[in-house]
Amino acid sequence: MARKNLGAMFAPGAEEQPKPEEPVADQLKGLLAPKKRSPQPAAADRAQAVSDTASDDSSVPVTRSELQSSRPVAPKAKQDHHSAYLPPHVYKALQKESKNRGLGYTDLFMLGLSEVSKEQLKACFSVSSPAGLPEGMPGGIPARKRRAGGGGGTQIQLRMTDEQVMWLDSTYAPEVGAPNRSALVSTVYALLFKVETPHYS
Repeated sequence: MARKNLGAMFAPGAEEQPKPEEPVADQLKGLLAPKKRSPQPAAADRAQAVSDTASDDSSVPVTRSELQSSRPVAPKAKQDHHSAYLPPHVYKALQKESKNRGLGYTDLFMLGLSEVSKEQLKACFSVSSPAGLPEGMPGGIPARKRRAGGGGGTQIQLRMTDEQVMWLDSTYAPEVGAPNRSALVSTVYALLFKVETPHYS
C-alpha cells in the first residue's frame, strides 16, 4: 500500500488554490436570453419619414371657411344704365313715390313687375273698338291711333344687366303687347302708382 507523501501535502505552496469566481454578468449570460437590438434607421430614412409625415395632410381637419375660400367665386353680372322715356304725369308720380318709399327708380320698376299682372298690361296695350256701331257697318272701327312710345317724354335710367334688358325687350314686351321698352316701363309705373295709363300704338 503506497503511502501518500504527507510532507508534500503540507509543503508551503502546496495547498489547493481556490478557483476564481466568474463575474455575475458572465454567470447570467447563460441564464438570460440575449437582448435583440432593433436596427436603427439610417439618417436618410429618418429624414424621409419626417418629410412624409409633414406632407401628409389627410388627418388635418379643414374648416368650412377654408373650403369656401378655395372655391371659385362666380363673377357678378355687370349692371349698366339703360334708358326709358316717361310721359310727364308718370314721371311726376315716379318722383313722388320714390321720395315717399325711399326706393330708386329701378327698385320701383322691379316692384311693379312683381305686382302688375300680365293681364293688366295686355289690357292696356290691346286695341279696342268702340261699341254701338251703326247698323250695317262691316266690322269694327278701330279706336284712335295710339301714339308710339319712346319718341318723347322725360328720360330716366334703369340699372339692369344685359340679360335683364334682353328679357324685357325680346320676351316680356312682346308677350304683353308693348311696342317698346319705354311703353312697357311707363305702363308698369302707371299701374303701380294708379295714375292714368299712357296710350301707345
